Amino acid sequence: MRILAHSIALAFAGSLVPHAAQADDDMQKVIVTAQSRAQSAQEVPISMEVVTARDIQNLGARNLGDLTGYLPGLQVDATQATQPVFGIRGVQAGDFGIGTDTPVGIYVDGVYTGKTGGALMNFIDIQRVEVLKGPQGTLFGRNSAAGAISVVTNEPDAEFDAAGHIKVGDYGRANLDAMLNVPLGDSTAARLVFVRASSDGWVRNASTGSRTAGDNSWATRLAVKQKLGDAALVLSWEHEQLRQHGWPAFGVVKDTSLPMAGYTGVYDAAYVANFSDPRKAALENDIDGGESRNFDGVTLRADIPLGGVTLRSITAYRTFSSRNLTDNDGTARVDFMLATQDQKKAYNWQQEFKLSGSNDRLDWVAGLSFYDNRERQRSSAIVNTATLDSISLMQGGGADFANLFAGLGMAGVPGVDGNSVFSWQEDNYATLRTRAASVYGDLIWRLAPETRLTTGLRWSRDRKQMQWYVPGRQSAALDALLNTYGPAAGIDASALPANVIFAAAGPLAATPVNASHSWSDWSPRLVLDHKLTPDLLLFASLSRGYQAGGFNVFTPPNPASSDPRERDPSFSPEKMTNLELGFKLYAPSLRATLNGSLFAYRFKNLQDVKLGGSSAIPTYNIINSDQKAKGLDLDGRIRITPRLTAFAGLEFIDQTYQRFATSDTSGATLNLSGQPVGTPFFNGMAGINTNWEALNGRMSATLQGSYHSKSRCNDDTRALQCLNSPAFSTGTAGSKADLRLGWDTANGKFGIGLLVNNLFDKRYVYNLDGQTKAFGLPYASVTAPRTIAVELRGSL
Repeated sequence: MRILAHSIALAFAGSLVPHAAQADDDMQKVIVTAQSRAQSAQEVPISMEVVTARDIQNLGARNLGDLTGYLPGLQVDATQATQPVFGIRGVQAGDFGIGTDTPVGIYVDGVYTGKTGGALMNFIDIQRVEVLKGPQGTLFGRNSAAGAISVVTNEPDAEFDAAGHIKVGDYGRANLDAMLNVPLGDSTAARLVFVRASSDGWVRNASTGSRTAGDNSWATRLAVKQKLGDAALVLSWEHEQLRQHGWPAFGVVKDTSLPMAGYTGVYDAAYVANFSDPRKAALENDIDGGESRNFDGVTLRADIPLGGVTLRSITAYRTFSSRNLTDNDGTARVDFMLATQDQKKAYNWQQEFKLSGSNDRLDWVAGLSFYDNRERQRSSAIVNTATLDSISLMQGGGADFANLFAGLGMAGVPGVDGNSVFSWQEDNYATLRTRAASVYGDLIWRLAPETRLTTGLRWSRDRKQMQWYVPGRQSAALDALLNTYGPAAGIDASALPANVIFAAAGPLAATPVNASHSWSDWSPRLVLDHKLTPDLLLFASLSRGYQAGGFNVFTPPNPASSDPRERDPSFSPEKMTNLELGFKLYAPSLRATLNGSLFAYRFKNLQDVKLGGSSAIPTYNIINSDQKAKGLDLDGRIRITPRLTAFAGLEFIDQTYQRFATSDTSGATLNLSGQPVGTPFFNGMAGINTNWEALNGRMSATLQGSYHSKSRCNDDTRALQCLNSPAFSTGTAGSKADLRLGWDTANGKFGIGLLVNNLFDKRYVYNLDGQTKAFGLPYASVTAPRTIAVELRGSL
């Protein structure tokens, strides 16, 4: 039995990044608050991962996006900081509209962040990150139907402390962070943190000469902790500013005779043979794009003992404004110019009261929470008259604007001819107010010394009030031309269409229209766990998650429609039912941990976004699907010698659609029921961490790598997301390795390090898509190249 246990520990040795650099062998000492209680990670009957500050340092991670691949089951698309996408076990939603939520809840110090402007922030003085898989409504709160990510920061403490860290690298990388912790008396302490991150970017836009794919932000946080006897208050303020170029859109069609000369509406072998490899071709975007964000947050937390129970109150206020300008055609061509801009402004407050207590037989938590969010969004489509002519020609029409301008030029209008181009912009405005309240309780019953039964229940109520407004297009220069010279030729500017891109929504929301809807839900949780031995925990859980319904910002209500779904365009809440069987093994004699979980879930009404609709250019529309999955999670670590640790983790998952029927960009019905969603069947990681004495200090090395199998194709993704062209392929298996070499003084106060991300310079093409794919001009994203940086840190 001992030999078998040792073999298993070696086969799945180590944990993911979270445990790779754990200084203490005893994993029992990793304390988490995943169940709203301070517990050892190995005692929590939930499939979860824990990332420590040391792990973040070893990986050189700036935010949650840098953990992708090293936490199997977690997906974070951080290519756009103001529009991130989070997923757990294949469940994710890419909608950036304010009318929907995300199935993965992001919490910072217990405060819900939302899904866009405040969700993906730089790590600032992080203590740990907890990633919990499966529904977490009774423990964390709203919109954690598929899982939750809890970020915990360091609090002020009674000891003076100061630390700094500098990192410089290629592509203009320059990072700085500093921390100062100061006691202000016997019962008061303050902690101030500053973080700065910037880089020029790893690709140059040949059309503008600017570098892009870089980052540029700074952030600060000030926290003050006051002890009042056994009670404690923590008041914190955080601020972030972000100003950076947008993510590059790599066009794959370089032949300017295309798509007019060869695209027939199908990506067949003859057409994709014209594609160029975006990893080798020049980036040509007519705009650089850009992202900006201003964020402020204030939080007051109070922990007050009340006899045998403890009251925790969290009061939080958050506000942000963001802007995201993106090249949406992947070219510098005038005749297919398309850019989109997304602007948001939001502010919300949250209040939670939580009571907790325990005795010999019962450990309980109960709470009440409120949430009020107000948000505005302006979605802009920026094109020109040449683009509209190109679309018209591809749809069987004529070059109406070119013909108009040619006629005006022949009539003697100065400065105008058939090659003239005028800008054209359309805007979609949306406002949303969300109010939510919930009551919850979670009880751990000690049925026997080694057996516990956990029961949890959460009641939630959400109400959303939405307003749409789609005014007529903006084309000041074109209107001025036609208003000046048009009457003589019998042309009236008002005769032009008010909207072409938002043609479906425009007539319905030419003046502001409103809709509202409310939803409520009971979400239960049931867990049975048993200590088979003092070091082996077995558990089984059945839980249900809930996420409120919502609205599509591009689909206003149509009161005159005979279809009730058009009169009330809201969609139903998401609900997930999750079954889990797992174990957590801690083997002191082997200096190893091994955790595993078999899971199966059904997810109903997943709200995702898909390009489609009846407008000239496809717009983003919300589609609902039912999905199911089954799979296996494994992670662990083993300390092979006192100076050598191995760690690994993996996930197998089989995820398919139970129900998916919608229309594609051509209007044809697309039914994917029974087909794969696309999540790779396997993803895993492994690595080693070692250290040795040298140069009157300690050297350390961490090498870790991740791998995922190829994407699983369906009828919708097979053409582009699973492409196999002569130039390149998409949806392929992928791998990535990272290396850190470091030296620290014997007392650990100072150190230097070398970080190499993407050690073997693996480059992949992904997300071959975009709004212009409907016309034969898709564009792609490309993974970043190898980067090298040197860091210096010190502390007092």
